Amino acid sequence: MEPALYRLASRILVVDDERHIARFLQFLLKKEGYQTALAFDGETAIEMNRTFKPDAILLDLVLPGISGLDVLKTIHASVTEDSPHPVILLLTGLNLQDIPADIMEFGVTAHCAKPVAPSTLLRHLQRHGLFGYAVSRAVQPGIASVGSGQ
Repeated sequence: MEPALYRLASRILVVDDERHIARFLQFLLKKEGYQTALAFDGETAIEMNRTFKPDAILLDLVLPGISGLDVLKTIHASVTEDSPHPVILLLTGLNLQDIPADIMEFGVTAHCAKPVAPSTLLRHLQRHGLFGYAVSRAVQPGIASVGSGQ
C-alpha cells in the first residue's frame, strides 16, 4: 500500500469590522476544522489575501477605510495562475437592493444576510468544495477509500 494522500483543510479569510461577529465565525469554522485568518478592515483584508492565500473569503461590504467593494475589486484584479480567485461569500447587513448590481462580475458566489445561520454558511462553503479537517485517502491498486481525518 502506498502512503496516504492528504487534502489540507480549506483556508478561510473572515473579513468583518464587527469583531464579535468575525471571532464567532472564526470559532465556528475552526470547530469544523477549517484554517482561518481574520481581518477587521479593508487594508488588512487585501494583505491577508496576499499572504494567507485563502480558498474562500467571507467579506462584509461595509468596512472602515477601504470598502469591501474596493477589497473585492483589488482581489479580482490580482488573480493569476499562481494565485487563483478565492470563493467570495458576501456577509453583510445590507439589503440585497443596496448591493451594486455588477458585484457578481468580481467573483462573488453568494450573498448571506447577517446574521447568517452556521448551517447556511457551511453549506455554501461545502457547495464550492471547501471542507474542514484534513481528509486522508489510502491508495491501493484498484481500491480507493476515503476516510475522515477526525
